[in-house]
Amino acid sequence: MRTIAVVNQKGGCGKSITAINLSGFLAHERRRVLLVDMDPQGHATLGLSREPGQLPKSIYDVFVRDNGGPFTRLSDVTRSVSKNLDVAPSDIFLSAAPEKLAAVPGRENILADALDEVHSQYDYVVIDCPPNVGLLTFNALKACSEAIVPMDPSFFSLHGIGKLLETVDVLARQTGHQIAARVLITLYSGRTQFAKDVVAQIHEHLAGRHFDTIIRYSVKLAEAASHGLPIVNYCRHCAGFDDYRAFAAEVLQQEAGTVAGASLTAEEIRAGEPEDLSRPSPPTPTPEGVIFSIEAPDAGRVQLVGDFNEWALDGNEMKPAGRIWRTVLKLRPGRYQYRYVVDGCWLSDPLNSNIESAPYGGHNSVLVLDEQHTE
Repeated sequence: MRTIAVVNQKGGCGKSITAINLSGFLAHERRRVLLVDMDPQGHATLGLSREPGQLPKSIYDVFVRDNGGPFTRLSDVTRSVSKNLDVAPSDIFLSAAPEKLAAVPGRENILADALDEVHSQYDYVVIDCPPNVGLLTFNALKACSEAIVPMDPSFFSLHGIGKLLETVDVLARQTGHQIAARVLITLYSGRTQFAKDVVAQIHEHLAGRHFDTIIRYSVKLAEAASHGLPIVNYCRHCAGFDDYRAFAAEVLQQEAGTVAGASLTAEEIRAGEPEDLSRPSPPTPTPEGVIFSIEAPDAGRVQLVGDFNEWALDGNEMKPAGRIWRTVLKLRPGRYQYRYVVDGCWLSDPLNSNIESAPYGGHNSVLVLDEQHTE
């Protein structure tokens, strides 16, 4: 069971949206997922509740025994929200837990102990943390082996990200509990030079500690949450769907121990792969040409367009192999812009974070090929 905390002491950085949509995509990929809401604001709970109302029990009851009542197990509060996805809900009562537990020994391990009891029931536990570093966040970090740090490209986020990573390092030194923490850039518009500079600084100074996927701003993500749904169950033709699908693919690739963008041979592409082994990848240079691929299991037609074919739809069909559509192009060294067209909907590449604003709206994906990639 992989345990992942979604944590940032700064609010408004897409933390709960990330927890909701990562959980949704993992469940969509047939993983058994538990989303634990550790934020007293209960945003993750609300974002997965089509009919919000008074909770009979919440994660608060797991932490606190009011009036000497019986212990509450995690399984007593979890509820199913969709296939493969359960949530352990939260509400404002959780904000009282740190004070009530002030004199309780071992209070920093309550969540870890609770998760031990459901270890065999889930493949993933995703924990949405509160926007501060206190007892609730500390419980989440002690219960997890991984941390995702959502970060919007702003001055305050850039200033605080180092402090949060230092907190993770201090936890490791003082308790011996190791956490692999990686930054995920969220709410990216790409419209300002400052935002681009922040991304460049993250890539430069946190090499190996950030995700390749960049989550672009998408109003559909907020719409989906207002309907109590992850984006995978709400809208499949928007930047939010593309980006969180790519992000979930990165998380799953860590599970499999593979590297995004691993090359496939032209023979493998022509023959097609078994569905359980096939994966989309960013444009991958091979001796046969550049492999373009995108996952579009429900599509009837997928085309690849770019400045290399004058953005023409006709004659640029991709071929399906299970859930994945692929094509191979011979390209000279250079810089190219491109998009996929899925059943008439123009989409940037969800697995390529290198994008530029297009003259007529949206973003084009960018591919740079040098001599060694075309030999």
